[in-house]
Amino acid sequence: MARILLTGASSFTGLWIAEALAASGHEVVAPLTRQADAYPGLRGERVARLAGSAARLFETPLDSDRFRDLARTGGFDLFAHHAADIPGYRSPDYDVAAGVARNLAGAGAAVRAVADGGCRALVSTATVFEPGEGGEGPDAPAVSPYGVSKGLTGQALAGFAAEAGLAFGRFVIANPFGVLEEGRMAWSLFQAWFRGEPGRVLTPAYVRDNQPVPDLAAAYARLAQTLLGAAGPMRMDARPSGLVGTQGDFARRLAAEAGARLGLSCDLVLNDQPHFPEPRVRVNDAPCLPPGWTGEAFFDAYCAYYARLAAEGRLGGTA
Repeated sequence: MARILLTGASSFTGLWIAEALAASGHEVVAPLTRQADAYPGLRGERVARLAGSAARLFETPLDSDRFRDLARTGGFDLFAHHAADIPGYRSPDYDVAAGVARNLAGAGAAVRAVADGGCRALVSTATVFEPGEGGEGPDAPAVSPYGVSKGLTGQALAGFAAEAGLAFGRFVIANPFGVLEEGRMAWSLFQAWFRGEPGRVLTPAYVRDNQPVPDLAAAYARLAQTLLGAAGPMRMDARPSGLVGTQGDFARRLAAEAGARLGLSCDLVLNDQPHFPEPRVRVNDAPCLPPGWTGEAFFDAYCAYYARLAAEGRLGGTA
């Protein structure tokens, strides 16, 4: 059993990563930036559920003496740095320099502190929208300003790890979906379906990599295990892949799964897509779904999640 320091555990993917690490037998400690009562809505649900898989430490932001003391004295074997600056990440006006500055505030000192405490490895979360990702080769451009900021952040973290003598892993995330998500394409589809309206898909021709979040998180745990077993400093990139296809096909899959479980019509309207401001294809290359995966249990839980939100009147707007 390893002792793992995990940031970003209040996020959608962060919670599932915490649960996967704990299910693999590791002890997870999750520092959180805010006080306990400052997490509303779905984030609050995730923070409450997090107590089942991790020790939560509130008011412990990365750039703080409290975090550095924890990192230095906590006896951690692996630093899973999943937190990132995301407000406005979809905007073409996202401020790259400000995002990188916020992401790296305190990061170098945190890596040095955890290394001083005997840590062996650092895992940094990356995105398929960074330069060199998405299956288009090392010269692929970033998809967005946010992708640029994530790429620069990852380069800096790799440098911090090398300076500290730590093994380093990059975990590249594409389009995760699942229970306790918010504000994604599926959210808008379920909104429409529960109103009795067809769901609209704005960009049905993009080929994307939609990853069921439990299997994505299990791939993260496997990367962590590999780094923990390394004899010395090494670098490893993990690019787990889920359901690859057009967004139109993904919407049809969701409609079929939801209609069979919820008794809704789940009709769709797929827009014509003459313009492609983003690359047509952006996917990972390492399948993370087990052989024979049908998604029965996953879609049972996923549809039940949206049914609960609808019953509670929580699908009227963004999460």
